[in-house]
Amino acid sequence: MKNRGDTRARKRLFTVALALGIVASVLVAIGMVSTLSMGSAVARPGNTCNPDPGHGLAGCHVEPSTTTTVVSPVLDEDEAASSTSSSTIPIKGPDIPSDPTSPLPYVDKNNCLSCHGDETLTRDLITREQPDGSSMSLYVDPVGLTYSVHRYQDCTTCHGDRPHDVDTPLTKLSLAEKCGSCHQYQFGQYINSVHGTPQLEGNSDPASCTDCHSANSNPHNVVRVLDPAATTYPTNIAETCGKCHNDPELMNRYGIVEKVYDSYMESFHGESIRLSGSAALEQLDSATCVNCHGAHNVASTSDPDSPVAGMENLLNTCKSCHPSAGPEFVSGFIGHKSVSAETLPEVYWGGRAFYIFTRLMLTFGMLTVATSIGLRVVPWTARKIKARGKKEG
Repeated sequence: MKNRGDTRARKRLFTVALALGIVASVLVAIGMVSTLSMGSAVARPGNTCNPDPGHGLAGCHVEPSTTTTVVSPVLDEDEAASSTSSSTIPIKGPDIPSDPTSPLPYVDKNNCLSCHGDETLTRDLITREQPDGSSMSLYVDPVGLTYSVHRYQDCTTCHGDRPHDVDTPLTKLSLAEKCGSCHQYQFGQYINSVHGTPQLEGNSDPASCTDCHSANSNPHNVVRVLDPAATTYPTNIAETCGKCHNDPELMNRYGIVEKVYDSYMESFHGESIRLSGSAALEQLDSATCVNCHGAHNVASTSDPDSPVAGMENLLNTCKSCHPSAGPEFVSGFIGHKSVSAETLPEVYWGGRAFYIFTRLMLTFGMLTVATSIGLRVVPWTARKIKARGKKEG
């Protein structure tokens, strides 16, 4: 009888231990599923440039503007990349808090804001249709002007002394030309770039000045390039470029299949920028889009003069940050191509096999530990309960 009772007790203990192991395995499986279903990395909106005197000082912030689309010209300096939106990155620009050290309200010498700063204008008066079919808002946010890098420029600096008599339609090209009246060097680079040249042919798809220098492509709320809130700040440049380069419809139109934003954010450079948080500008030394492709002078990857065209150019570009890099440093570079069973089957299936193997090993290890604990803890607990019962009896 005693042996039969011991056998039943062992079976119960084994059942309890097995149950604990199954529970642990289920928990591991849930963790694997959640890991597989995780979305790609998400960055905040940016650009890298050399610090100029007066950049990045307190009071260079701009409140989010209430304008809808592009208004008339007025711009800053440094950059070029993209427009439109994406399903992966945030569509809106960064939230910019009000700065108590902000300058005095914009000095409107000709009282233009008495009309253009009135939000109560009817819809018919507030927008105009552009040659490319897009609409333009005639409302100008006074708060945006107050924090703008051009806050000390009068409206007529860009719009002329007789702004209502100008016949030139507002296009990306005309806006860039107006910006170039002050920023001549940047315009010279832009108009010969992969973004600027198509504008001369009437193609308004590529980015213009405000697409890169404003979160909502508005020339009236451009902030300094080294302001942390700027779309051209190092921590924000990937999202700024991603506004166009992560738009599947726009990229398919030009045969660009690589998901450049996702691949960058998953790289060492992207992770470094993402983890930098609110680090000082001097510490943001990880490469962003413009470090490799250029800013205003971005060239097509098929252009022999492009800094990323061919292994020789690419190596020279990498050497600007990694001086000791040799040919082997770039020999395995695959660009922005995503690893898949079609593009890089060896890497893809090797990675999947390693992923599955590590999860199986973790599951087996946890099952072993859980079973071992169950076989020791349950009998010990049973003995304690039995001893306590005898003592009370």
